[in-house]
Amino acid sequence: SSGINAECPLRPGVCEDEVLVGHVKEAFRLLSKSIIRVETPDINLEDEPEVPEQTDDAMDGEEGEQLRITFEDYRKISNMLIQRMRDFEDQEKNKDSEEGALKKKELVDWYISQVEEEIEGEQEMIARMNVTEKVIERLVKVDNVLLEIGGGEKGESPYLVVHPNYIVD
Repeated sequence: SSGINAECPLRPGVCEDEVLVGHVKEAFRLLSKSIIRVETPDINLEDEPEVPEQTDDAMDGEEGEQLRITFEDYRKISNMLIQRMRDFEDQEKNKDSEEGALKKKELVDWYISQVEEEIEGEQEMIARMNVTEKVIERLVKVDNVLLEIGGGEKGESPYLVVHPNYIVD
């Protein structure tokens, strides 16, 4: 007969009826070698969108503390903000309202209200607001996920909309 059974006498240990611990360990070893792990670096939220490929060594020499968050935190915050904006846009479409966008300040305030149970003290609240504003800035200037409309006059908060071609993962 042909197939796997024909190979059994030629390859001892290959055709066993049971899965042994050694088999599982070998399979794990082979899989861990073949799977590529993608490491995502921390997100730098400072005003440097023009130079995205700066190395850590170059940043160490700069003065001042860089505002950084993990990629997972950035993803979590940005997804919450984008989902809120999409929900708001949908609500406004149903109302036949002229106002189909949130102001940047309204979006920051909404996010802070969502995470206020995690915040301990005024300093942390200010820090969270700063991070949220920087995430929004990055979504506008670097990722091109959000679009700013209006604002700019006398420090007025601009309206924000999600880019129509953006799909949430």
